[in-house]
Amino acid sequence: MLKWSSFLIVLLAALAVVLLSASIYTFHQLTDETLIAELRFDRSGERQYAAHLRTGDRCEERELPIYGDQFRVDAEFLKWEYWALLFGLDSQYRLDRLEGRYASTAEQNTEPKLAHDLAEGTALDIVDVAGALGRWNFLIDATYGSSTYQDIDSANIYYVYRTQTGIITRTSPRPAPAQGLPLDVEINPACGGEAPLCERVTKWTDDRVAGAAGAMRLLPN
Repeated sequence: MLKWSSFLIVLLAALAVVLLSASIYTFHQLTDETLIAELRFDRSGERQYAAHLRTGDRCEERELPIYGDQFRVDAEFLKWEYWALLFGLDSQYRLDRLEGRYASTAEQNTEPKLAHDLAEGTALDIVDVAGALGRWNFLIDATYGSSTYQDIDSANIYYVYRTQTGIITRTSPRPAPAQGLPLDVEINPACGGEAPLCERVTKWTDDRVAGAAGAMRLLPN
């Protein structure tokens, strides 16, 4: 009986590690300053813009409508307990939202607004799990939000970086297209490479959960 109890404990611990790794994929490790998003804007109307957003490995671009004078990017940060740092766990982030904003608070309350969800959903969210554990949560010290915003200028490219404590924005002039040619867009050379292990674990877990949920829906009542 003792042998089977020990085996069950080890099995449950291994399962917990796999699920934790899958959830952590939606966050990204904080080790030094890193480029996490790139934005450029094309005017589409009066105080209206088409935002061209690239995140992650910046292989793909999304076009999102924005209203206002400025843009804001939000991210969620996760800080581990100090003792967990001894095991190599570093603070994490994940992008949360992109939205337009107005320089005037009066206009912010009356003019059209639009926000876009940037968070990647997974079958298991580590923040939700930590909240459910309550006092049994011994890994996560705190979670908090960080934001950065800038005036929109179609002549600029905006680069969003994460630092050890939050996210910041830097700008550079937008290259002008050659005469008669479209604007060149830089593609990260890492495009097309093998996905990180945590990403593959996450996708495998999500597929299994989605498959189990689909099978349950097909069962007769």
